[in-house]
Amino acid sequence: MKTIKQLSCILLCLILNYSVQSQVISNSIPITSEGEFSSPVWSPQGDKLLITNHHNNELLILDLKNQNQIQSIKNGDGIGYLANWSADGTKIIFREKPSNGYFADVKVKSIDILSRNEKFEQNIHPDNTKTKPGKQLQVYINLETAKLEVKEESKGKPQIITPEDGQFYHPLLSPNGKMVAVHEGASIYIYDLTGNEKRKYAGNGLVTAWLPDSSAIITFEDKSSDGHTITSSELFLTTVKSIKRTQLTFSDDIIEMYADISPNGKKIAYSDEKSGRIFIADFNIKR
Repeated sequence: MKTIKQLSCILLCLILNYSVQSQVISNSIPITSEGEFSSPVWSPQGDKLLITNHHNNELLILDLKNQNQIQSIKNGDGIGYLANWSADGTKIIFREKPSNGYFADVKVKSIDILSRNEKFEQNIHPDNTKTKPGKQLQVYINLETAKLEVKEESKGKPQIITPEDGQFYHPLLSPNGKMVAVHEGASIYIYDLTGNEKRKYAGNGLVTAWLPDSSAIITFEDKSSDGHTITSSELFLTTVKSIKRTQLTFSDDIIEMYADISPNGKKIAYSDEKSGRIFIADFNIKR
């Protein structure tokens, strides 16, 4: 009898935990038809989404204030990967491989949304294209040492952030400029750039966004049944202070990936890699 009561209690706790977690994201709706859309990024004003396709070879803007109309901005090999908005929302920052060159030689450029004028951006590093007003803090992987480094703009003095051995990749700077999330294998680590705290292990997956107040990261963790094709993926939120990990989605028919949080922290956008649709939902995290 005791065992049955214990099992009932565990089951009830699991149900309550699922209910609390699932309420973080609500009212999720697709805002595109099926296709090959992926990797939404909110504009600084929160009225548009920058998106690409599954091949990362096109930059598109989805206008949330104009019946979700989609406008193609530019095509190019790999330009959708890590593409972002300028701080004022008037340009798209993207990486471009030189003609007959290699992806290791990519340069950062911007394209004006209205005029379509392009220019090279010397103070933005290819590893981290998200910008903010003022001087740009560059967070990047040194290809010779495989270490994570930080410096102020292109001519600043580099500072090593990762003294540990490892193959680090895909760093993402926090909005307040005080932390960086970086990957090493399947693991995620958070480093304090002020040097006041030791690095924190934040689970597995891929980080795609910080919350606007730098209190947590948004990640996804995908799975494959055959080792080749992704068969499932869910979104997670991990708080920086306590490293508490909360599962945000529980879908059998949607492969949720590449989420981003709106500038006001009230909406989340993500892509379904199965149908190629972009979704938007209410984001209800308690502060």
